[in-house]
Amino acid sequence: MKPALRTTLRVIAVACLVFFLIGLLFAVPPFIEQMKVLRSWASADAQVLRSEVVPLRTDSGQMLYDTRLVLAYQVDGRPYVSSVGSLHQSTSYERKKKQAERFPPGSRTEARYNPGDPTDVRIQAGFNVHFFAVPVFIGGVAAIFGLLGLLFFLVSRRGRAGASAGATC
Repeated sequence: MKPALRTTLRVIAVACLVFFLIGLLFAVPPFIEQMKVLRSWASADAQVLRSEVVPLRTDSGQMLYDTRLVLAYQVDGRPYVSSVGSLHQSTSYERKKKQAERFPPGSRTEARYNPGDPTDVRIQAGFNVHFFAVPVFIGGVAAIFGLLGLLFFLVSRRGRAGASAGATC
């Protein structure tokens, strides 16, 4: 392998590994936040008062959809009514409609609430893809860059090892 190609492959490898590290920097904070919810937020039995799909328009004009639930629950005997959205939006109205239909009005679900602010609630809290969707997605994209970086680095080394082996024969 020519030295210029080997250098190019190593530059690509380093760039991919930099993207991997940046991805990890963006994935770790939401992961830590979700772990904090699981470890320190108490749970309450909540009744779904309303379940709906909410359209959202981005700054670029794209239409996104979110699921919004209105929940009634009690904390230390005091009643609360809070609204909670999903952890991520979607371009698919149908996907969010199916998600909203899983929580029809009158149904019950577990809600985790922030002990410092009981109106701050999360649903579907647990070690599942839905609850960790954001850090899993960001971490997955970062992992792809990490694997690509390692692959480019190994290919660049293989070319050098092959050249060295060929020189000794």
